[in-house]
Amino acid sequence: MSLYTTGELAKKCNVSVRTIQYYDERGILVPTDLTEGGRRLFSEEDVATLETICFLRDLDISIKDIAEILESEESKKVIELLLDEQEKNIQADVKKKTKQLENIKGIRSSLASFKDGSQKTIHDISSIMEEKEKRKKMYKKMLIIAIPLEIVEIVTFVIGILKGIWLPFFVAMAVIPICVAIMFGYWYKRVEYLCPECHTRFQPKKLEAFFGNHTPKTRKLTCPTCRRRIWSLEVYRKEVDA
Repeated sequence: MSLYTTGELAKKCNVSVRTIQYYDERGILVPTDLTEGGRRLFSEEDVATLETICFLRDLDISIKDIAEILESEESKKVIELLLDEQEKNIQADVKKKTKQLENIKGIRSSLASFKDGSQKTIHDISSIMEEKEKRKKMYKKMLIIAIPLEIVEIVTFVIGILKGIWLPFFVAMAVIPICVAIMFGYWYKRVEYLCPECHTRFQPKKLEAFFGNHTPKTRKLTCPTCRRRIWSLEVYRKEVDA
């Protein structure tokens, strides 16, 4: 059977000698044996006990409660419950950190559209990040309508080609523009743009918004304040939920 001195045990478990002595004094880590000279010797079972104590201490459990857990006949079940809880906490922390990383990437991407790194810029980007989820939900709702419309257009066109029946296609072509107009109105009421030059939030004219060159996150528009035609960031309108 392998036995460890206090120093060897401290090195093995990456704790201080004083920590082991303290746990010994409190009666939660009793050495398996003593040498003739009175030196404490610890077994592999003591190693497992120390690792358990360190784990429980990391969970901010008191020495008194640890002693009760180790002495309990249900200690294994209690520790398993604590492990389950710790696992959930770590998973929640990972989820939080992942979200923070996504926000960092979003901020980096947004910074590229601004001339400076002033406090005003940071405030603007902070607002954009807060409104990001609302904008995402808006586009999801629009896709719920847009995808079926696209399918109807394709299916009716294929029917016309294969069977020579064009009435469904013509009906679809009459209905789809109406649906597009409704979707545009829904979108237009819920978005505005942020000028990267002067930081003005504005809503462009409908025709300019409809025909302007755009990317998924920006649109080339004329800012009403600085009068520059510039790629502006699309953001969710605060007034919609006010």
